[in-house]
Amino acid sequence: MVVSTSGRLIRLFRHAELAYAVVTLFALTQGPVYRVWSNSNSRLDILPNPSPQHAIFATFVAVQLPAVVLWFRRVNTDWLRDRANQVLLALLGWLGLSVAWSTFARQSLPEFVALVLTTCFGLYLATSFSRRELWWIILSAMALGVGVSWIAVMRLWDGAVNLQNDYWVGIYGNRNSLAPVAAVASLASVVVVSFARERLVPNWSRIVTLAVPAALFVFAAIEVWRSGSQTSPVALSVAVIACVAWLVVRTVAARFGTFRSLRHHAAPITLALLAMFAVLALRQIGDATNISGDAATFNSRRALWSVNWSGFLEKPWLGWGWMAARFNPDFFKQGTWWAAVETQWSHNGYHDLLLGGGVLAAVLFALYLWMSSRQFDRMPASVALPRVALVVFVLAAATQESFFVGSHFLWALLIASLAAARDDVASVDEQDSRHWAT
Repeated sequence: MVVSTSGRLIRLFRHAELAYAVVTLFALTQGPVYRVWSNSNSRLDILPNPSPQHAIFATFVAVQLPAVVLWFRRVNTDWLRDRANQVLLALLGWLGLSVAWSTFARQSLPEFVALVLTTCFGLYLATSFSRRELWWIILSAMALGVGVSWIAVMRLWDGAVNLQNDYWVGIYGNRNSLAPVAAVASLASVVVVSFARERLVPNWSRIVTLAVPAALFVFAAIEVWRSGSQTSPVALSVAVIACVAWLVVRTVAARFGTFRSLRHHAAPITLALLAMFAVLALRQIGDATNISGDAATFNSRRALWSVNWSGFLEKPWLGWGWMAARFNPDFFKQGTWWAAVETQWSHNGYHDLLLGGGVLAAVLFALYLWMSSRQFDRMPASVALPRVALVVFVLAAATQESFFVGSHFLWALLIASLAAARDDVASVDEQDSRHWAT
């Protein structure tokens, strides 16, 4: 009886932790948290302090703290011996140091804290859940975003539909914030459906595994389409191309002795090739001699990019401080500043790294990607392929939006996908067998 009761408590706590992970990841899509505090903006005349941004930041910290505590309890010193983890810590440490010379330290410090917390949340997801659990968590969290946004659109909640231009926003305030949620929901749906083919499962479980993701895929695809966003569909297309390219490189390296040494570097080579093709494509679209000066991107953000690049050239080694550049009026007094909107967002995650921490930040990030993605080639294709797709989706989408920031679900998923890739295959399968046995 004691053993039975103990087993029930363990299962109860496990289910509670799964629910917590889903709710937190849903919160990190940002729309729900901003919706909760949206009414506070109308009370600033009588209740100006603390500001809504203060409450929003505190909310993101509060929902992620349990994950941080649990990850620190579960991780051991072996984690620090991994070279990729050392590079990740170096990247975070350098961005933390940038607060000291930031042109707006009051902005850089909270942004750095948020980045560390969300990185830990991504590591928590990778450490605490099997790959099937992780994808079900992603599916469930995105389903909440897709579902609530659908209700908001159907019931015409305030701001859910842009009636003037006829596109959907849902609960996210911006169509380029709704579309990534729906796009990741579509990807997760395909991955979860594939689980039904990997092992024999009860009929009811097979029905759930097929019906729920299939329905979500339809609703998510409609929301991506009605959002009118170009970034997420293009990023999904790039992810599919990357997966095909990775399989081709991996197959060629395995079958031909001349390229056998490349077999364990197929994933980073694929990422490098895609990066080069992206640079060449941008050069062809924009100024053929200078990608940074006048490049037209997926959404024609060339003026913003020009200001970003000229700002980076002013402070190439140390940067302006993490996420501080666009809060400094001096930043807009260079480049084609008269043609650009003085927005606080650079609309490019890579430019955020260059502006925030200079060349070293970008080099450390690239090195982390290279070292982490190598582990994809040591895993079965069926295990690694969904993670490759998710990583590339985030990397591609970040060319158009500031997705390399704290308190954002895409940064958490990027870290989780890269960290999960370092799990030993046998350990992953063992976790899966224990999960399904229960």
